Amino acid sequence: MDQRRIRVGINGTGFAGEYTARCYRLIPHQNGVQIELAGVTSGRPENAELFAKQHGVTRAFADHASLVAGGVDIDNICCANYAHGPYTIEAAAAGVPVIVLEKPPVIWPGHQQGREADAATRRHESMEYLAEVLDAVRQAGSRLLYAEDFIYVPGVQALVEVMEEATRHGQGKVLYQRGVCAHQGSHAPAYDTPSKSGGGALFNKACHPLGPALYVKQIEGLLRDGRPIRPKAVSAVALQVLKHQPEASRAHFRTMQNVDDFGRLTVLFEDETIAEVTGHDLSISGIRNEFSVIADFGQYDMRINPNDENELFLPNGAVAGNLLMREKLPTPQGTSFPRPNQFYSHGYVSEMADAVRCALAPERAPQSGPLVAWDTMAVLMAGYESAEQGGATVSLAPELAREFLPRELPDPTQCERVLLRQ
Repeated sequence: MDQRRIRVGINGTGFAGEYTARCYRLIPHQNGVQIELAGVTSGRPENAELFAKQHGVTRAFADHASLVAGGVDIDNICCANYAHGPYTIEAAAAGVPVIVLEKPPVIWPGHQQGREADAATRRHESMEYLAEVLDAVRQAGSRLLYAEDFIYVPGVQALVEVMEEATRHGQGKVLYQRGVCAHQGSHAPAYDTPSKSGGGALFNKACHPLGPALYVKQIEGLLRDGRPIRPKAVSAVALQVLKHQPEASRAHFRTMQNVDDFGRLTVLFEDETIAEVTGHDLSISGIRNEFSVIADFGQYDMRINPNDENELFLPNGAVAGNLLMREKLPTPQGTSFPRPNQFYSHGYVSEMADAVRCALAPERAPQSGPLVAWDTMAVLMAGYESAEQGGATVSLAPELAREFLPRELPDPTQCERVLLRQ
């Protein structure tokens, strides 16, 4: 690989593909490094051609196999969830050094086979399949970056810095975490189709605050004991709220017919600490991204979006044209809290920058890697099993048996430094 040129492939031309392309353009070019958007592919070739023209991508490919065969340093898998597993295996087989896999990592393989099964079976088979995917990456010597952007928001990376200092002073124990991800319905047309999305709000929204909750406990354990702290049990609910309401009550929402629009997870960790995360499609005022940590050294509340750093009042929303003050905000009229540079504040730019740093340094491990992907999937699938059992506590003992290599774990010393020092 030319150390001054990183070739990037993008798979998918929807919302995730769009922000991926734009974020690579926002990464500062340091030490003469050039980032080339070398290829794009889509389920519809005409979409790939148009995307390539709009974003300056070198070439539109007919399929994913052709793209990775052409030689890319980073393969971004940001297409529909059902293709995540096959594309990751394909990229590893092609020898792609860094594979950026959007969340959730895979879906239950039975969906594609037209089968039905109880939640316990879906969980078992999903984890078997994810093990195959991660084994393919491990055996190929590739590195997987699990693209959970919440892990890369500035507040979470700042928290890691604070935890490092607290650990040196004999503290650093995270006791309780709480997070939410919500809006009025997914951008993706396939979201309401389980065979393509894998699930609803619990699977596709609660996964966002779940990611940093798992990551923070991993970091805590690595800092203090040299081994990550992992989740050991989960209880959950997954509901279809809007589907059962009158038509007038659904006017401002995308009503899901086949997947849950509300999910809540309570995660118990090995050290008897707790995380509670919620995902839902009931936020009438646009996206809500929040994450809060209570530790033995203090409390850190992250109001990712909305955030009152900026406040705007418009008596007439029409003057804003098509400007989007923050994601999914239905109208700019009245008082709003604009979120400039949302790709930065949501962690996307830092996420892609981590991928570039990994491509430049073969010994570097992604901050969000296979362990985060594995434990996320384990909690989500056990969550659906718990919901099917009326919220019963479900043990994660089978998933805890899988061991991870050092290069598959986060490295606290490599987190992005975002705080000033005296």
